[in-house]
Amino acid sequence: MRMTRSKDAKINNAAFLLNVCLLWLGLLLSNNRCFGQQEEETSSSFIYNGMKRSDEISSMSRNMISLNVHPTRPSNPKIERQRFPETDTPQICIAFLSCCGRTDLLNHTIAAAIRHLEQDEPDGFRYEIAWVDNGSGYENTKFIEESYQIDHALPLEKNYGLAYGMNLLIFNLCTAPYILLMEEDWLYLDDLVAEQTEKRKRAISTAIALTKSGLKADDGRDVMGVFLRPETYHSFLKEPNVHPWQTKDVDLNTVLASDDDNESNDASCDETNTVSVDYQIFCAERDPTKQQYVWGSYTNGVGLYSREKLMKIGRMNGEPEDIFNTRYIEPNYAYRALQNYCHAAIRLDDDPQCMDIGQRCTAAFYHIGGGRGTIPMKADGSKCAGYFWIYYGTPMFEAEVKNMERNGETLCTESELMEWKSLTAAEKDSADYREETARINKEVFEKERQQREQMIQQGELIKQTDPSILRVHVPNFAEMSDSEIMNLADKMIRFANSPHPIQGYWDSHGRPIQT
Repeated sequence: MRMTRSKDAKINNAAFLLNVCLLWLGLLLSNNRCFGQQEEETSSSFIYNGMKRSDEISSMSRNMISLNVHPTRPSNPKIERQRFPETDTPQICIAFLSCCGRTDLLNHTIAAAIRHLEQDEPDGFRYEIAWVDNGSGYENTKFIEESYQIDHALPLEKNYGLAYGMNLLIFNLCTAPYILLMEEDWLYLDDLVAEQTEKRKRAISTAIALTKSGLKADDGRDVMGVFLRPETYHSFLKEPNVHPWQTKDVDLNTVLASDDDNESNDASCDETNTVSVDYQIFCAERDPTKQQYVWGSYTNGVGLYSREKLMKIGRMNGEPEDIFNTRYIEPNYAYRALQNYCHAAIRLDDDPQCMDIGQRCTAAFYHIGGGRGTIPMKADGSKCAGYFWIYYGTPMFEAEVKNMERNGETLCTESELMEWKSLTAAEKDSADYREETARINKEVFEKERQQREQMIQQGELIKQTDPSILRVHVPNFAEMSDSEIMNLADKMIRFANSPHPIQGYWDSHGRPIQT
């Protein structure tokens, strides 16, 4: 039964209070030096003890706040899902995390994802959608709930942070064995920006089937999933961490549903639906003496994974009450992932010579929302910054701490650690960054807006002009038919009105390109 938003607020507040109460209970029961312990704690032991208490609190807090999870049932959804709610066992959970009022981006990305899943992926593809929003506000989240059919929705009153949202999706909301993690700013590469090959259309089902086939890297590590985004790690990963391209046949029927009431469908289940997949395996270097760049086989944006393997890695650090620098949430989790897992990329272009792992060859989604980042990409300038946060939860953490102690360095003061422990401090860090980037990028936003208006005007002018005249005066149109010219004008207008980023304004991380 769906709860009212007034009850939502009560449960959100109750979960937060439980967080605090349990924390203090843990403090009282522990022999923390603030309550009588005589021996001085080092900052590393302070982190360990605090995080151990937080691990116990985290599960209880998420379990309680998840009581508010509900399906959305809009009376007139923007895109109708054929199978909603998913009654058969879903193969994958499409998991969205939004925050900070960026539901305008989510509106585009969730619409594009559902369209792709309903129209491009093979018939019978079974999926569920989960969505957590971190404090975007009632009106913003209400719009999403009234627009899309979502199996598991959880709008939160406050911004509880990246780690809490991701942990909710992985551990509490999703039920499928595979998960595609999608922040609100990753958009499907549709026909406006990429050739719609059959491989790209079935990218998600193919990635599941490949992951499900039990790939292993040369060093024995399991391949826990497939990245479906443009990447750049060819620039620093070398053999043997980059495997050569390989080909494997996989059966798509392993991820498709059948109609139990249809005998012909039951019979077809005994047949295979085999496709050949070109893939490449990537493994981060485990030996710290050989690492040129700290990296691992995990990304928040458009990574498809075995959910069981993510759960084995454990929860993300950086939840409310964690003693953890929140700017290191993703790198820390990625580094923990590399200890036992690798990942793959799959070729989605028909050209067998397409070898890079960029937008054309291996990506099904890419980043939008340039200039609207929510947290700094680097930890420089934050209190208590250091690579040791990346290593937390692995043997390298102790090694790094001992090395710092030998050099007379201090990890952090307890006052700095307690600041990161505060939900307020982490949100202020994010809010300050959002305000600063909005100010800096104001001029770029305006230039991009003007460029879109010009594209619309040019498209309309082309449509109003005799194609024969255009062929005479515009060299690029000389060999084009009337329909090709009109299609180009329509595409120009569609692109200008779309959320797709215009080249030349933002890089792949959403940072302004300096001109």
